[in-house]
Amino acid sequence: MKTELENMDILRLSNTEANKVTKECLQIALMKLMAKKPFEKISITEITQCAGVSRPAFYRNYPSKEAIIEDALQSMFSGIHDSLTAYQDKQDWKAWYVLFFQTIKKNKKNFKIALDAHVPITSMLLLDSVFPPASHFEHYVNCAKESAFVRILTDWFENGMKESPEEMGEICDRIIQTMGA
Repeated sequence: MKTELENMDILRLSNTEANKVTKECLQIALMKLMAKKPFEKISITEITQCAGVSRPAFYRNYPSKEAIIEDALQSMFSGIHDSLTAYQDKQDWKAWYVLFFQTIKKNKKNFKIALDAHVPITSMLLLDSVFPPASHFEHYVNCAKESAFVRILTDWFENGMKESPEEMGEICDRIIQTMGA
């Protein structure tokens, strides 16, 4: 016979699983709706109806429809961020860029949704956490590198990703090295 504490653990686990399923349903629903009309014209009511969840369930998981996209992107960028620890000691920017371009190419559908919804990509990069700055100057250099990188990435994506991720890694490495620190 299970104790009350064990039952609470099971209930907590099932709530966690239910929230995960709800989030996935909301993400899929938003993607379906964005295939039919612009992000700005999609209401939370439409998202919840398409997902088959209640409005309170939406707000238990997300504060806004933008947060759905940010969550999907954050998952993608978290995978990149986790794999970057190998580059941290070596300051291997080129390898970092190649990995990023490869990931965007693999997840082009999600990235397009983020661009269409005007989600700020720079907030997902956080170079300071990968390559910690030793000074305020280096922090601002990281900010400049993030902005330049996002512009290059967006341009590459919007122009059909013609160059390979390896070629883009080389291009970014050469360009951004000229920015210093």
